[in-house]
Amino acid sequence: MTTDHDKTTTPESASQQVDHLLQDDATLMGLQDLINKLEPLIAGGRLNRLVDLASVAADLVDMSDEYMIEKIAKAGEDMMGAAWATGNAARMASAQVSDMKDAPTLMGLVRMAREPEVRRGLAFLLAFAGVIGKMNSYQPLDYDAD
Repeated sequence: MTTDHDKTTTPESASQQVDHLLQDDATLMGLQDLINKLEPLIAGGRLNRLVDLASVAADLVDMSDEYMIEKIAKAGEDMMGAAWATGNAARMASAQVSDMKDAPTLMGLVRMAREPEVRRGLAFLLAFAGVIGKMNSYQPLDYDAD
């Protein structure tokens, strides 16, 4: 059984351990390998970015509480649900279209619009397009200007 007293190292024993490691060829080769890999990261300033990234990760861990984790989990579930519903709708529509022998005529499309589900889907698509249009509005171009 070891105690905490046995695990502590005195400065002399730590110094001896370092001296012993520095005399080991495998350790020296490993350190040289590490230095060679870190050199371009340090020269390009990329090591600083890695340290900053680790700092951000540590800050996120420090900031996160149960409510934040639950909120992120709920958002993830909602996104997965939306992706699943979209994938299902696409698969079902693809199956319906692939069962058609010929492409529907214009009148056939109008007949399809008689179904409430089709009208509801079209209304959703048009409302979605309207929202996207509002978000991406721009000033009209003046084609007469030089």
